Amino acid sequence: MNRPKAAASLAALGLLTATAIVCGAVALRDPAAVATLERGAVVTRRPATPAAAVSSGERAMGPAPAPTPTPEPTATAPEEPEVPAKAEPSRAQPAELESALAGGIAALGALAQRYPEDPAVLRALALAQGREKAQAAALTTAKRLFELAPEEIGNDELKQLILRIANGPPDVALTALDLMAKHMGSRGPDLLYEVMTAPKFGDWIRDNASRLMLDSSVRQLATPALLVADDLRRLTECPTSALIARAREEGDVRSLHYIKAHLTPQRCANSRKRRCLKCASVAKELRAAANVIEKRKNEKPAAAPPAASAAR
Repeated sequence: MNRPKAAASLAALGLLTATAIVCGAVALRDPAAVATLERGAVVTRRPATPAAAVSSGERAMGPAPAPTPTPEPTATAPEEPEVPAKAEPSRAQPAELESALAGGIAALGALAQRYPEDPAVLRALALAQGREKAQAAALTTAKRLFELAPEEIGNDELKQLILRIANGPPDVALTALDLMAKHMGSRGPDLLYEVMTAPKFGDWIRDNASRLMLDSSVRQLATPALLVADDLRRLTECPTSALIARAREEGDVRSLHYIKAHLTPQRCANSRKRRCLKCASVAKELRAAANVIEKRKNEKPAAAPPAASAAR
């Protein structure tokens, strides 16, 4: 009887001890940790939606389509501001120009200051300066005119003025050649050729023009017709077949002059009485080229040099 009572007492004592430990742990717990554990328990206990809860209509339609993404607006480039059109330069009235012409260089110079971009005023000033022997000033005005209005390069009065200055004192003559070589487009090399071949020009200025024609920048401006004529002009022997072919395709009356010179019989080296054709080996090709060039004479011809002009 004593043994069962002792066992019961020990069991009651153990229960009291366990209860005290649990109560102590509860009293010492961290409230924040307990709240976190309770939230996790709630989430864990939340029941998942059973497959049976999906309606039959939803099963028939299948999964809902993914939402169509809204396209982002395309960035529009900002409009560039309009560039205002350049105002037309003012022009002198005909009465103003006529009055200035009557007043001479001084009046035309004053008018050119008022209308610095009027080609008619600049042309009149350049020609007046040329007539009054102000040759350097005339070339300066002509250069500005050509830069402003390139179509004025073809003006015949200005052409004659520049050629006249090129036949004058050496300092202004070289300036005239420089104007031809650099500021008159393809027309400039044509004028250089005229200086080289016209007998009215002296040897000194012709030699300078001939040297300028060999400059690569000048040859780039020259027309094919002028280049082949100048190549024929510089020959000291008979032309090659290749050069004759160039003359046939590209030459004008300037090339024709040299081709005919090669077809002209000359005094034979071994006989004073006989005349021989120096370039007999290519005579047939020369005649064919000459015939083709003759047929092109309806095109605007260039001035041919006289037969007596020497190659330089």
